[in-house]
Order: sequence, then structure tokens, then C-alpha cells
Amino acid sequence: MKEITQNSKHFFAIDGLRGVAALLVVWQHVTESLVQLPSIAKNGTLLADLSKSFDFGRIGIICFFIISGYVIPSSLTGKSKQQAIKKFALRRVFRLYPAYWLSLLGIIIFYKMTHFRVETSTILANTTMLQSFFGKNHLIGLYWTLQVELIFYTLCAFLFYFARLNKPRFIMQIIWLLFIFFVIEQVIINYTTMLNWTKEFQFLPYLLALMFLGSLFRKLHDEPENTKIKYYVWVGTALCLGLPVFLLVSSALGFDLAANAFRFGIAHTSGFIIFFLGIKYLKNAPKFLLWLGTISYSLYLFHPLVLYTVKYGLQLKIANAINAYSLWVYLLFVSLCSILLASIVYRFVERPFIQYSKRLTQEK
Repeated sequence: MKEITQNSKHFFAIDGLRGVAALLVVWQHVTESLVQLPSIAKNGTLLADLSKSFDFGRIGIICFFIISGYVIPSSLTGKSKQQAIKKFALRRVFRLYPAYWLSLLGIIIFYKMTHFRVETSTILANTTMLQSFFGKNHLIGLYWTLQVELIFYTLCAFLFYFARLNKPRFIMQIIWLLFIFFVIEQVIINYTTMLNWTKEFQFLPYLLALMFLGSLFRKLHDEPENTKIKYYVWVGTALCLGLPVFLLVSSALGFDLAANAFRFGIAHTSGFIIFFLGIKYLKNAPKFLLWLGTISYSLYLFHPLVLYTVKYGLQLKIANAINAYSLWVYLLFVSLCSILLASIVYRFVERPFIQYSKRLTQEK
């Protein structure tokens, strides 16, 4: 009974971390968007300046990616490889797509009401969650992170099929390859004109390395006395955390070795720190933070709809008096409205489909 309680508390920490990560992303998006309005900016830009300097959104995303690596690979279980992969795929589809499609419908309606033209081909591409591979824009900018998740899920299923997902040494080799590829690619991009990749594809190798490192963190949690896993975790962390720390220090000393080196360094270093602190200290996270973690996917998807609606209303000057408030008031308002909307979506969309997928894939 004691072990179950400890494990429960451990995953409370994961939910608490999700809640923190979601709030950081909301903070970033709300402040950087609304501070563009002169009527709000004149009342102070501190919140926006903080989020811009430390890149709160990126910090939250890094936490989300490490968490995905921590929890996703271990969910590939079943009586056979084929059954495990089928169960995994169905549960991921029902977990991700219903709420995603609803948010997609919401942004399409918003664009329609505000007379913003979107090509049908772009809408169709966005329904797949893989729109970048079709050369189409994301209807909501943050959709790019979901593509990274899908790629990671596919790699996990592939490695599981070939019995490599549970091999820490092999995972460490993948991290090495991804890290080396990322460093070489960044050197080429920053010092030549040979590559013209979008940001999401530029950072894909590094982000995948973070997610696989997350899987090693989970391995170490499950086998805390395994010295080999400890070694792989130390090496993987030295690689994935060492790079942003190096860029951060070099930038602070006046040597910018890459574009936005300071922001990259501070955001990724902070993301690691928050993850480690969260795992250690959020085992008794308050219920509100746990709830935010539970609804974090819907909060992530739907806060842009609330933000866009509020910003559109302010631009139309629907209520001139509203424009007189400080940025923190709008951050609080958008956050609370987003949490309310996310709670509704979770209750009536996310949770029912999650429960249905579990019934559908229940082993007999």
C-alpha cells in the first residue's frame, strides 16, 4: 500500500508540472499579444517584458515535451506487439484529435466571423495535425508542438515493435545521434545559407532528444539502483542541458554563438530546472494545480480562442473603459476564462473520448 501511495504522489507531481507548464504558455501568449495594443502597453509592459526575456512559453513547452517522454513510452503495453501498438495508437488518437478538431472548428468560426480568409486546403491539412508536411500554415501557431508529439509517438511505436524502446543503451545512442545532428544543423544554419528550414524543423532533433531523455528519467524512477541507467541519464542530461547552459553563459559573456542564444539558453535551462523541481516538490501539489494538469491539453488548445476574442473586442473598442486596465488584469481574465472553457471541453469532449478509447482497447 505504501508503494502505491508513493507512485500516486509521484504522478501527482507530473500533473502539477503540467499545470505549471500550461500557465507559463498562457502567460507568454496573452502578454506578448495584448501588449501590442497601445492602450494596454501605456499602462506597463513588465509582464510582457518578463515573458519575452525568459521565454515562458518555451519553458512550458520544454516541460511538456520532457513529461511526454516520461510517460508515453511506458504506455506501450499489451499481450503482443501488434495488440500493444494498436491499443497505443487508438488511445493516442482518441486522446488528441477530438479536442483538437473542436479547437480547429472554433478558430475557423472565429476567422469566418472576423472575415479572415483561410484556404480550404489549409483547413484540410490542419485536420491531420501534420499540416507542415503539406506545406501549409498552422491555423493556431501552437499546433506545431502537436506535430512533434505525433512524430515522437510514431518513433516510440517503431522502436517498441523492434524491441528497442526498453533498451536504455539504445535510447542513449538515439539521443547522441539527434544531438549531434542538431548541433551540425545549427552550425550550418547560423553560418551558411545552405539550409532554409522552418524553426519547428530546425529544433525537431533537439526536442526529440529531450523526449527520449524523459524516457530515461522514467527508467531511472522505475529502477533507481540501476547504475547503467544512472550513467545514461547523467550523460543525456549533460548533452541536452549542457548546450543551453553553454549558450546562456557564452551569451552573458558577450559571445552570441547563435541567433537568440540567450533566450534559447535561459528557456531550456529553466525548463529542465522546473521539471526537476516539480518532480521533487510537487508530490503534494494543491488540488487546483492538479486540476490544471488534468485539463492542460484543453487549456493549451483553447486559450488562444479566448485570447483572440478578447483582443478582437479590444481592437474594436467595444468597451473603451476596458482598455484602461493594466496587462495583469487581462492576463487574469483570459486565464480564468480559458480555464473555465478548458474544464467544459475536458468534461464533455476529452474525458468521454478517453474513457471510450479505454473500453475499446480493453484486453479480454
